[in-house]
Amino acid sequence: MLPEHVLTKLDGMDDYDRMLAFDRIGKDHRLSAAEVEAHYRAWTSGVAVPSTLASPEQAPSVPSGQAANFVQDAARYRPSYDPSKEGRARQSQIEQAVMCPMCNSALGIPATRPIKVTCPNCMAESTFTA
Repeated sequence: MLPEHVLTKLDGMDDYDRMLAFDRIGKDHRLSAAEVEAHYRAWTSGVAVPSTLASPEQAPSVPSGQAANFVQDAARYRPSYDPSKEGRARQSQIEQAVMCPMCNSALGIPATRPIKVTCPNCMAESTFTA
């Protein structure tokens, strides 16, 4: 069970920051990001927190070259940290956001397929074909 102050802190975050915090908090409390998210969702809905959650071994893995797990509202994930002309050109190509199969970070990507992406959070390299 996550402490009340951690859940309250998660509740004050925007969706993107909350998604990133699930993994960080999970590492601190020896839970997976999915377990932290399940605790948070149960807490916000007022439902009892599930006592047994699927372990990471039971969770389905997304091998490289498979369909991407798309995120809604991709425009929110456009990076804005590179003010150069080339950086702005790359930013304008972002049309979709997908979840990194390794750490569940949101990644803004163009619609080009297949596409090889290196996650800036965990440095995992993934190829998305769909």
